[in-house]
Amino acid sequence: MSRIPLHPEQDPSPVSALYLSRLDHESLYSNTELRQAIAQTVSELDEPGALGRRYAEALRQAGARGGGMNEVRRRWALRMAEDLARDRTGEAHRTTGRPAAADRRAPSLGGAS
Repeated sequence: MSRIPLHPEQDPSPVSALYLSRLDHESLYSNTELRQAIAQTVSELDEPGALGRRYAEALRQAGARGGGMNEVRRRWALRMAEDLARDRTGEAHRTTGRPAAADRRAPSLGGAS
């Protein structure tokens, strides 16, 4: 089992980008799709240092709304980033039984809801 950092500000950039991405954390994605989501999220930011600030703000907003969805999404992002670091085969990652839908939209930049 992976170790989850105690403080979200310790999360690596790929975790932040996946958390902020439009991907549905309950769907299946290949490593290629995950990498594309990271690249797209980063490219949509205004400035190089914006990823960490946007991620921290999204976590604060989600925490202020209550509920545990932000932690569920963060854990998903941590697992996917960890898998990407180890595996470069492009295999799909199974997070639940629901397949990814091409037209389904998850939270946009700004965080999970």
